[in-house]
Amino acid sequence: MTAPTTTDDRTYRFGPLDRTGVLLGLSGVQCVILGAGIFMAGGLLQIGAHPLVTLVPLIAGVALGFGVWEGQHIHRLLPGVAVFQLARAAGRTGWRAPLPLLTGTEADLRRQPPLPPFLAGLELFDAGPVGWAISGEGVAVVRDRRERTLSATLPARGREFSLLERADQERILNGWGDVLGGFCNERGPVSRVRVTEWAAPSGLADHERFLDDHARPVNEAARESYEQLLAQAGPMAVTHEVLLTVTVDLRKVRGRRGERPEDCAVEVLLEEMRVLANRLDAAGLPAGSPLSLATTAAALRLRLDPTVAGRLANRRATTLAEALGLIGPWNAGPLATEVSWDHVAADGSVHRTYWIAEWPRLDVPPNWLEPLLLHAGGTRSFSLHYEPVPPSRSQRRIDRDSTRLAADEEQRSRSGFRIGARHRRAQHAVFEREAELVAGFHELEYAGFVTVSAPDLDTLERSCAEYEQVAAQSGLELRPLDGRHDLGLVCSFPLGRGLASRRTIL
Repeated sequence: MTAPTTTDDRTYRFGPLDRTGVLLGLSGVQCVILGAGIFMAGGLLQIGAHPLVTLVPLIAGVALGFGVWEGQHIHRLLPGVAVFQLARAAGRTGWRAPLPLLTGTEADLRRQPPLPPFLAGLELFDAGPVGWAISGEGVAVVRDRRERTLSATLPARGREFSLLERADQERILNGWGDVLGGFCNERGPVSRVRVTEWAAPSGLADHERFLDDHARPVNEAARESYEQLLAQAGPMAVTHEVLLTVTVDLRKVRGRRGERPEDCAVEVLLEEMRVLANRLDAAGLPAGSPLSLATTAAALRLRLDPTVAGRLANRRATTLAEALGLIGPWNAGPLATEVSWDHVAADGSVHRTYWIAEWPRLDVPPNWLEPLLLHAGGTRSFSLHYEPVPPSRSQRRIDRDSTRLAADEEQRSRSGFRIGARHRRAQHAVFEREAELVAGFHELEYAGFVTVSAPDLDTLERSCAEYEQVAAQSGLELRPLDGRHDLGLVCSFPLGRGLASRRTIL
C-alpha cells in the first residue's frame, strides 16, 4: 500500500494483484492445460480418430482453462475439491480428542493439549519472564515443529483511532508503517508478522451486576431508566482485542557455540518483541505485556469456540476474567472438530473464513476499514499477515516483474492483441514500487482473512451475509475458502502458523 503525496488530506492506494500471466495474459497452469489439450488432439488425429473425437480434449482444455464456477476459475477450484473429497472418503474430516482415561495420566495431559490435524505440530512452552514487561509473568512461546518457527504475541491498542482527527490518524498510520518497516532488513530472523483483530459481543453482565450492587429501592425511576439504556445498548456492546504475533524462523538464526539453536532463537524472539513494543509506543500504539501461557490458551480457546465464555460464566466464575482463568494450556484445544465444504465446526461453534481476494481499487482515507471493524454483527476475526521482504530481494522482484511485463507487452503487440488498462496499471505499480524502494521505503507481502463464527449454521449464514455486504462497502471482495476452512481458521489464531513462503492455501 502506497501513500500518494498530497498537500491536505492524504489518501492511500493498494497495488493491484498481478494477473498479467506469463503468455498473452494466460497463467502457467492455463498454458499447460491448453497445451495438453492440443497435444492430445494432435495424437488422436495421428491415429486416425474421428474429427469429433479430436475436439473432446480441446473442448475440455478450454473449459478447464477458462471456465468459471461460482466466481472461481475451475482449474483453481478442482485441486481443492479433489483434496477435500479424498479426505472425506478416507474419513479424515472429523477429529475427536482422546479420552484422558485412555491416553495416560493427568500429568502427561497437562504438558500439551491434544490438537486437531490443522494444529498438529504446535507446542506451547514458557520462556520465562522478561524485565521490560510490566506483568512479570512468563512469555508464552509457540513452537511449530512442522514449519520450524517460534512465535510470541503481545496485545496493542489503537487509542480510539476512529475518534481521532484526520492528521492524528495519518500520523499513527505512518508510525505503523515504520513499525513494520523495521523488520525488512537483510538476513533478518523475523519471517512473519500477524495482526489479528477479534471482535465479539461483550454482553451486559458487568453492567447488570453493577446495577444490582449499587441501585437501591428508592431509585426505581433511575433503575428503570438505566435498564432501558442497557436494553438499547446491548446489541452494540462489542469487545475488541488486537494481538500482534511475531514469528522467527529457526533456519535464519545463527546459534552460538555451545548453545542449542532453539535457545538462541528464543532469545532473538524475545529481543524482537522488546523492540516491537518500543516501536509501538513511539508510534502512539501502546503495547501490553506479552501473552503468558494462560492468556495464550484463553485466546486460542475463545477463538476456537466463542461460546465457551458463556458456559464458563457460572456461579463460581461470575465475570469473564474469572471464567477465562479456568482455561489453561492443558485444555486450550478443542474436543471435537468437523471440517465441511463451506465451514468448520469446533466444539460448540461453526466458522467460515474468507480470503480478501480484492483490495480497494480507489484511493482510500486512513479510516477506510471502519465499516468492517466497527460492525456489530456477531463474532468475527480480521487477520493481516505480513511477510517482510529484504531490500535486495525487492529489487530482484521488481527487475523480474518489469522484464516480464515488458516482454508480455511486446508479445501482445506482435500477436495483434490489445494492451488493456490492467496491464498498464500493473506496469505503473512496478514503477511505483521501484521509486519507493529507491526513496528508502520497504516492501512487505501481505494477505488478509476474515473469519466469522457463530453457534449454529443459521446464525453463521446471516452473519456472513452481513459481513460480505459490509466488506463490499469498504471496497473488499471476500472469497470463502471452501474446502479449506480449517486452514483458514488457523489464520485467526495468535500462533504464527498460517501462510508459508512456498506453501500457500490460496
